[in-house]
Amino acid sequence: MKSHNKLYVAILATFALVVSSSSTVNAGWFGASFGTQPSVTLFGQTLTVPVPSVVLGGAAGTSVSGNVSSDGANISLPFIKVGIKSPKMTVGVKGSKINVCTAGVKKASAPKKAKKAKK
Repeated sequence: MKSHNKLYVAILATFALVVSSSSTVNAGWFGASFGTQPSVTLFGQTLTVPVPSVVLGGAAGTSVSGNVSSDGANISLPFIKVGIKSPKMTVGVKGSKINVCTAGVKKASAPKKAKKAKK
């Protein structure tokens, strides 16, 4: 029984060491965000899938139209309007990322930083 206890302690100590040291190394490697453009980040690569928009009623219009482009698709029927934007994948390493989507491959823009208020 004593050898099993030592083995469990050794495994737990190793696990604790790995978890405590890897949390700073893997910062930004995993994550998720929700809202109008939900995204999932795995190993530093981000997949963003925008939520489709649906409008019902008079604000949607009364005519029939539709279009499809590299940015997404829109369809309008009387009193119903649906818009779907294409998903985007951001790949690369920090400082050198690109966006891959149906519109093509473009350099990823840096996230906007909040400006500090002057006193």
